[in-house]
Amino acid sequence: MTETRNLLMEIGCEEIPSRFIPGSMKQLKKEAGSLLAENRLQYGAIETWATPRRLVVLISDLGIKQSDLAEKVKGPPVNRAYDQDGQPTKALQGFIKSQGVSIEQIEEELINNARYVIVEKEISGRPTEDLLPELLPLIIKKLSFPRPMYWQSKDIRFARPIRWLLALYHNKPVKFDFAGIQSGRVTYGHRFLAPGPFEIDSVNHYFRCLEENYVVVDQARRRKLILDQLHEKAAESGVEALVDENLLEEVTYLVEYPVAIEGSFNEDFLDLPPEVPITTMQNHQRYFPIVEQESGRLMPGFVGISNNLFHHNIRKGYEKVLHARLADGRFFYNEDSKQPLENYVEKLKNVIFLESLGSVDQKRLRLIDLTGKLGAVLSLSEDEIAKACRVAHLCKADLVTNMVKEFPELQGVMGREYARLSSEQEAVAVGIYEHYQPRFSGDAIPSSLEGALVSLADRIDTLAGCFAVGIQPTGSQDPYALRRQAQGAVAILHGFKLELAVDDYIDFALEALSLTLDLDQDKRLQIKVGLHDFLVQRIRYVLQDKGIGFDVSEAVLAVPFRTAAEVFNKAEVLKDYLNGPLLDEVITAYNRVANLAHKASGTTVNKSLFEDAVEKELFRSLKTAEENLEGLSDPAQVLEQLQLLKQPIDNYFDNVMVMVDDQEVRENRLNLLAALKASFNRLADFSKIQALYNKRS
Repeated sequence: MTETRNLLMEIGCEEIPSRFIPGSMKQLKKEAGSLLAENRLQYGAIETWATPRRLVVLISDLGIKQSDLAEKVKGPPVNRAYDQDGQPTKALQGFIKSQGVSIEQIEEELINNARYVIVEKEISGRPTEDLLPELLPLIIKKLSFPRPMYWQSKDIRFARPIRWLLALYHNKPVKFDFAGIQSGRVTYGHRFLAPGPFEIDSVNHYFRCLEENYVVVDQARRRKLILDQLHEKAAESGVEALVDENLLEEVTYLVEYPVAIEGSFNEDFLDLPPEVPITTMQNHQRYFPIVEQESGRLMPGFVGISNNLFHHNIRKGYEKVLHARLADGRFFYNEDSKQPLENYVEKLKNVIFLESLGSVDQKRLRLIDLTGKLGAVLSLSEDEIAKACRVAHLCKADLVTNMVKEFPELQGVMGREYARLSSEQEAVAVGIYEHYQPRFSGDAIPSSLEGALVSLADRIDTLAGCFAVGIQPTGSQDPYALRRQAQGAVAILHGFKLELAVDDYIDFALEALSLTLDLDQDKRLQIKVGLHDFLVQRIRYVLQDKGIGFDVSEAVLAVPFRTAAEVFNKAEVLKDYLNGPLLDEVITAYNRVANLAHKASGTTVNKSLFEDAVEKELFRSLKTAEENLEGLSDPAQVLEQLQLLKQPIDNYFDNVMVMVDDQEVRENRLNLLAALKASFNRLADFSKIQALYNKRS
């Protein structure tokens, strides 16, 4: 059995931004694994941990040496390796010398139709302890961050300046230099409670030492400690902590030794819309609000997570800062409320949406135009369209209020609240808030039709405008979150099952965009094609996110469709029928037709060229199916109609030779098959489900 040992490396640095840490741990694990594999080093497992001041990797059961390597080295061609007397030429002699072998070890091999001399060498693996001083700096150097810093030289970049490096292999230090820091066996504890330094004897001692010196290095354990303390503090007062998962993760990576500290604020601030104090606590102060257990009503308290032991001054500091922020919020709210929301619309002329797309006020005009057209094509009532257009008119007005300028996270929320204070209809107020939904993947879509309509208008306007001025996602880069905008639009189209043609949706946006940009027909067509493909990609993504298999997704997207709702409906029905006999029979019939249909020159069928009663029967069955399929919108009923074609198709192929010598008859029979295939393709391209079908068969 190969001997193995454990390797521990700690990168100690200034406080890393919390948002960098989860990705850094993944990178650390990936890069370590890749470098070990590249260097033929076997290992058991790689684990990573992190706190704000350190990234840690433990590689268990690391082999003590590289695997040996059998290497084949190509030399000169045989005709250049030997002279006329069969003696080695200078070319061969040089090759032998460079490889450190004898003439007896030389062999010949045919490579690319030419014979070459080769030598097979056995390269012994180097000891791991000799390799690690070379590999560990490479692992650190390969880590990348959204906004790295350089401090020692411009060649050395990291999230924050590195202050110490610990590396132990089999409890012995691995010596290497990085960014002017010499690695060793020294670590540091909590910055305030037990700074250190501390000399580490072994891997086990490392974890024990940190624990004794107020560093909980395991992020999963830190997270649990925070949750347990939150629940414990809240239970003491008979209330409940409002735990936001994103905030919980952020706080987990802000502290090394979490200590929950209760605090309170003046009850008068509860008169503000609850989102104001909640946003202030969560987004600005990283506190966890307190709510009543049964009603969920906000209470005048919070729990903060300190990176220090409890002290009354910490609580006072938490409360003092929060009071100041809430006082600001009250002032902004009172000032904003002195005039109706309508009065803020005029100020949107001074806010740029995108430089090439004009102001937010121009966007407002486009949204009103778009919303009206969407409402009309969806046959909404005049009252519904009027309310939706009012939402479009007011939905961006809160962007210029004092509150949203100070707390951008409250856009939409304050629009709703100020609309209510301005005596707008409740549907309008709710629509203003909901037009931002869904904000992220998995977020709720609008509950109101008005909110859904304006959200759709807002998203396609942004997409069309960005595509028109050359702003499109590339690779992983999507600075304007256009994929999220499109995915949200698809989610709304699916959720409301709107009979809105994708082409109409895009055309309306391009027409509205003409209010701002001068687009000729060629440019409009180019944008339309790009947007259509972009939306189809998002439909594909949402289908897969909903558990629709790749085969089914591709089958329904491969044939023409009008609406996103139609695509989802087809996909869900096909998914339900995947393991049933009905779809099996449809696919079997489709297979027989499609195998030859691609050779057809067209779909026009001449009945006078039929030579067999079976042909006539199949043609009659096709016509009956076409009549029955006309107007059918239920994919299950379409499948049932297509299933009825299986028997006539089987009879046809059992009794008729399609590829006969008579060209006219042959082409007519192929055209009949092409017409049958077209009927099947009204629902899906069943060839995309072939692999699944054949696997089951």
